[in-house]
Amino acid sequence: MTGDTAQHRLGYIPAIDGLRAVAVLSVIAYHLRPGLLPGGFTGVDIFFAISGFVVTGSMIGQRFATLPAMLSHFYARRLVRIMPALLAMLLVTILANQMLIPEAWLSRAVPQTARFAFFGLSNIILATDTDGYFGVQAGFNPFTHTWSLGVEEQFYLFFPLLLFWHQKLDSARLDAGRAVRLIGWVGVASFALCGVLTWIEQKYAFYLIVGRFWELGLGMILCLTVPCWRPALAQWRWLAWAGLATVAIALAIPDGGNFPFPLALVPVLGTVALTAGVVASPGTPIARLLASHAPVAIGRLSYSLYLWHWPVFTLFRWTVGLDSGVYQLAALALAFVLATLSYFLVERPFRRRAKASARPSKRVVARMTAGTLVCAALGFVMLLEAQALSISVTRDHATWYADADRPLNPRLTHCTIEAARGSSGGGDVERWTPSGCQAPFRVFAIGDSHNTAYLPNYRQLAAELGVPVASYFHPGCPFLRLIQPMDVNHRCAAFYRAFYDNLRAQGRPGDVVFLPGLRLTRLVNQFGHDAAHDTPVDNSLPPAAVAEAQATLARLQAAGFRVVIEAPKPLFPAPPFRCVDWYDRANPICAGGFTIPRDRVLTMRRHVMATMTDLARQYLALRVWDPLPVLCPADPCRAFDPVGRPLFFDGDHLSGHGNDLAYPAMRDAILAARR
Repeated sequence: MTGDTAQHRLGYIPAIDGLRAVAVLSVIAYHLRPGLLPGGFTGVDIFFAISGFVVTGSMIGQRFATLPAMLSHFYARRLVRIMPALLAMLLVTILANQMLIPEAWLSRAVPQTARFAFFGLSNIILATDTDGYFGVQAGFNPFTHTWSLGVEEQFYLFFPLLLFWHQKLDSARLDAGRAVRLIGWVGVASFALCGVLTWIEQKYAFYLIVGRFWELGLGMILCLTVPCWRPALAQWRWLAWAGLATVAIALAIPDGGNFPFPLALVPVLGTVALTAGVVASPGTPIARLLASHAPVAIGRLSYSLYLWHWPVFTLFRWTVGLDSGVYQLAALALAFVLATLSYFLVERPFRRRAKASARPSKRVVARMTAGTLVCAALGFVMLLEAQALSISVTRDHATWYADADRPLNPRLTHCTIEAARGSSGGGDVERWTPSGCQAPFRVFAIGDSHNTAYLPNYRQLAAELGVPVASYFHPGCPFLRLIQPMDVNHRCAAFYRAFYDNLRAQGRPGDVVFLPGLRLTRLVNQFGHDAAHDTPVDNSLPPAAVAEAQATLARLQAAGFRVVIEAPKPLFPAPPFRCVDWYDRANPICAGGFTIPRDRVLTMRRHVMATMTDLARQYLALRVWDPLPVLCPADPCRAFDPVGRPLFFDGDHLSGHGNDLAYPAMRDAILAARR
């Protein structure tokens, strides 16, 4: 017996809005300065438990003759509540993103996350195509926060079915507890699956509804069983205190890999206890505090605050930075301003209009769906027009980006080429096959992103010399990096095996294996500085890596291949693509500048060069290609040429223009290896 009667209807509970304020302020504090509230990200778990309770409470006491009637009523309310403010945020943020944020590895997942956010599916993209909530890319994706809306919207696919069954059982005076028990068992299964996924791949457990259903389900069960526990708990005035203490503990515990299983239990159980406490005993000091004016005001603003704070913080992070207290306060103030505008100009007008309207629910659902599709179409168009909208380096795509489809140099193009893409060993393969002319050898290139940084040159090589070129790429899988053995990353083993298999199947004696790579410790990533930026790194070579190189070169030489290995290029202390536009030059990541003393580069690479020289003496098939004279002809080394065109995209990857400059020397080195 759950008592689903008209008297069970809870109505508005101000303290719940106060609890929403706790949740959103915790999330904001964590996103602004993680050390301030190490577990602040669990504010989303508080939201989940509250949502399960509140959404259920909004439907209790209402009777529907048919399931379609309930579905149209429920989805009309949810769409009006969620979509207008979400659509406004998505469109404005997409425009700002397209204007200010350059295309790069760091922003790779942004367009797809934005597209799927229109339909409540961004959590799936984030789970399958990014480095996780606590990874680097998430912090620079202005749509990361929409994952929680995706989880809630997917929960709403199941919610009305469960609630309708519960109400039908209750109306027929049958055991409505069966529905509650079903929700409980589904929640148990979800919690168990959450544990399995946390162990297998944490981001799946974090982002996907299957690992989060139990949190919303607990809130739903709490609401459905109010008549059972409210009288008994009315005297448990300590319950709200216990719940508040548990929530406080959750907000203080940093993620250590055990989240969401089992640590999400702490904020969820704390929220359930706190909610039960304020509902059963609304006169307690905690209930009165949560129901006071300031928490309630922030709680009512919480949805818009959640929507807007993250894009603002992310855009600050991309532009002026979010490190100083001044910029943090400015970002916080801007987030509150935008949230307030969203609440009064978007949220409230739509909700009031919906309440005052006598339109059938089906018509509201149809109009909201149509509006969503129109906004999604507009967002998709903006995402396609990156170059037209951008005021960042993206606007000059050919100069900055080393893309495979970059225009060929017509003076050096003598052959028609056909391009093809495929996969191999978990990595990607790009091939360029000339037609109408054919050189007597092939080129096989392999590596990580420092291999794909030469894609324009591979294509140009095929077009000029008639050389078939195949490029094998796997992120995080460098080939003969020398300062680190290849076997440190076991997930690359299948990729390396597949490359050797392809060499055996497609290569022949005299073919060239080209080995580009970053063979120094980088000074700066796309997102921040590495250890070598401030602390000199020896870049000495581990004996295991040298032995591995010897074995690899012996194997390739025995098969008749010629090998060209790239010597270390200059490295720079600031990534040009993030620091060249007027609005991002003050970002702390740019402090190191775009030059580096040539002597420092020579010192950094001395061990690598000595080993390469020794290897070239031992293996006649090996030729060392040194791009330093081309890319750094004078002291200091510069990331830009004399007329201001970038040689490097970031701190260590060549730009499109850098490819043009390096191409003749690279081509000559490959041809020389054949002699």
